[in-house]
Amino acid sequence: MRSLIKKLSVSLAASLVILTNVQAADDQLKVGFISAFTGVFSSFGQQQKEGAVLALEEANYTVAGKKVDVVYEDDQLDNEQAVTKAKKLVVQDKIDILTGLVSGDEGLSVGDYMKDKNIPVIPMYSASEDMTMRAFYPMIVRATWTGAQSMDVFGYWLAKVKGWKKIYAIGQDYSYPYNQGGGFKRGFFRGGGTEVTTVWHPVGTTSDFSSIIASIPTDQSYNAVLYNGSGGDAVNFVKQYVELGMLKKIPLIGQSNTFEKPDVESMPEDVVGSLSPHHTADDLATPAWTKFKNAYQKRWGHDPSAASEFAYSSMRLILRAIEARKGDVSDKAALVTAMTHVDMSDDPRGPVSLDPQFHSAIENVYIREVAKDDKGQLYNKGLWTVKNVGQFGPYDPQLYLKQPSDSGSYPPDQRSALPPDMLQAGSEYQYVPFGQ
Repeated sequence: MRSLIKKLSVSLAASLVILTNVQAADDQLKVGFISAFTGVFSSFGQQQKEGAVLALEEANYTVAGKKVDVVYEDDQLDNEQAVTKAKKLVVQDKIDILTGLVSGDEGLSVGDYMKDKNIPVIPMYSASEDMTMRAFYPMIVRATWTGAQSMDVFGYWLAKVKGWKKIYAIGQDYSYPYNQGGGFKRGFFRGGGTEVTTVWHPVGTTSDFSSIIASIPTDQSYNAVLYNGSGGDAVNFVKQYVELGMLKKIPLIGQSNTFEKPDVESMPEDVVGSLSPHHTADDLATPAWTKFKNAYQKRWGHDPSAASEFAYSSMRLILRAIEARKGDVSDKAALVTAMTHVDMSDDPRGPVSLDPQFHSAIENVYIREVAKDDKGQLYNKGLWTVKNVGQFGPYDPQLYLKQPSDSGSYPPDQRSALPPDMLQAGSEYQYVPFGQ
């Protein structure tokens, strides 16, 4: 009899543990977060995490009565590691949503693995345009950007407004700079520019750019050198560009991340006046940006960047969609639909809406210049705003998608080699003075 009672007690206890675990699982949502927390892009990974944490803390890690558990994984900006981490999050951690992602290649690799997993993927900073174009599948929602989106606006402005004709571009050799360079070339050529000479270098393999810089021709009437790279490579390149005296010979401009915080704070003040485009500017003064910036400074002790704003925005999108679904994430397609209907008109960087077909962001682009504040710190000062720019820019989507994917060799370096349909496509951008 005692043996029977003991067995029943053990069985009852086991059942209670199982029931408790099931109830705990029902009251908890799991979000997987992959980023580069170490390596050449670690500053972007850290800024991502800080932005996401701020949004989660504002919600007390709770949405629709459920606790949000975030599992962070460092892929060290290695594509194979990124896929391995994604597998671990899906199989072992059984996540409901996957987010994070810094680089373009990283996003494409993880996106390809996730295609048949029926789990929403919310890229925060990974900007390879094919994630929401040629490689798009319905579980992807990217409310942030593509590499070409801001650079088309920038290239067009430099050619059409400033009258520049020739650019010498040096870039990191992978998909995101390909898109940045592709967008820049299309806009620059459409605006009347004639040449963008392109040179590529591997990511994070050297800290010595002296030979690349020494190879820049100074007697061929280039209007500027475009550094199409970011992170530690950008800091090293910019420092050496100044040290070797090149800034006195040819102006230096950047892609969207070249002068981003916090990296710009490690650059020499000689780069004051250098131009770049992005979807944020450090001196935005809207109520939404001011509220976000103050909260971010209070929590982390420094200013936000585009990477941290994108992460904050993406995490709020996730939380608001779950709230709209009253905490039910079992129907993943319905959850994605809820994400595409989230109101993002109060986003800190400016109003954002989503393309209903490709789940990509339509938003402001800001043309900026490096400036120095009253404390002697470098920041990105807004000059011009172009509103409601989507991932296809001014081009017809079907025409755009007929073109090859951006690569190290496409678009071509010469305006004359770009398809005439692309040169004649779309309307002119409207450049509004920043702050209006």
